Amino acid sequence: MEIDPTSLQGHNKEDIISVFIEHVVKTEEEVEEKETRGGKTTDLKLYLLDNQGFEFGTIETTVEHLATSDDTDRNTKNWIADHVVDEQSIDDDLSFLQISTPDAGRTDDFLVIRSNGYFWILTTERKEWCRKTVEKLIQYLPGVERLYLSSDDLEDIVEGLQDAYVSGFTAKYHAPYRKRDATLVFHGAEENDLDKAEEAFDATPSRIEWDQTNSPAAAIQGANTNDGHLSVENVREGSEAKAVNTILGLTEDYQERDRANYEVEHKPTRTIFDDGSQAIDGHTAIELTDPDRDDAPNLAAELQEDVLSGLQYNAGMWGDDTFFVQDKEHEEVFEIALEPPNIILYARENTTALSLRSFCQEILDEFDSTYSLEKKQNMLVGQ
Repeated sequence: MEIDPTSLQGHNKEDIISVFIEHVVKTEEEVEEKETRGGKTTDLKLYLLDNQGFEFGTIETTVEHLATSDDTDRNTKNWIADHVVDEQSIDDDLSFLQISTPDAGRTDDFLVIRSNGYFWILTTERKEWCRKTVEKLIQYLPGVERLYLSSDDLEDIVEGLQDAYVSGFTAKYHAPYRKRDATLVFHGAEENDLDKAEEAFDATPSRIEWDQTNSPAAAIQGANTNDGHLSVENVREGSEAKAVNTILGLTEDYQERDRANYEVEHKPTRTIFDDGSQAIDGHTAIELTDPDRDDAPNLAAELQEDVLSGLQYNAGMWGDDTFFVQDKEHEEVFEIALEPPNIILYARENTTALSLRSFCQEILDEFDSTYSLEKKQNMLVGQ
């Protein structure tokens, strides 16, 4: 899709999404002729990003800075050397982004929207090129991160879609103490297939395909992943307005749930009084609980070896059940308290959603997918 940035100036999000929807509209005959989902299709893709301090409209200048900074790692510099990033401002909340790959002789087009503190990136470029271009770029931008939902939240969002049903999914199971991994991929799923996968294999979804009807035939085919990626593959002629409303509703659901799970609304602040006593105001904790294990006598050692030993973290222990963790990628600090088999994250003064989300994603995707997630917070901890 070639984007004409001048034609989008002054338009709202609904109008812009409508323009992208037009590129996946199909006639009834075209929909019926298509036998399978997926493949090399030009789906509408939308990436949802949290923003914790990145200045909108500065992608190009940030990439230039990263290219020359001594603090930039080699992988980032190699990617920048192989690509050309150009950003053109359209208006205060909209910019046109192009990522060129000279060795491949191609340029990919993206639209960046600022929306209520979040960034949206829209495109119809093919999946294999998005992985090489925009998904890499997102990883390298400071203060920006893709949203991440638990499997429960992902299911709830799709179940809340009006007139929709699950038509396929990818579900995963990973728990190191069992030494068993499972990845189930279903296309053409029937009712309750996802429930059966969870019951039989303890596998929880990381991607859900859905079909949405519109009086009465299936009119919209899309998919959601738990790492902030929405896609729409087909929209039957006459259902464009419903497709726009569906996308807007999904983005709002993602943002609300991500904010509820990770946003540090009550940062802990310490006050020291003249008599030496102190008070801490503010408390935010994320509890990872109820995994599929009876106990975890070696939980501290498991976390140290499988999660905290990577390049992203510096970690030290206090006693037998508390880690102090420095997230070097996000330049933040948080605490981990162990109540085996549960893992409790506590925000510190400079902690944001970036480091908390990143750690929870590491646990649920790579360490043990059977944990459940819940945030707890209040204004006053006490003296």
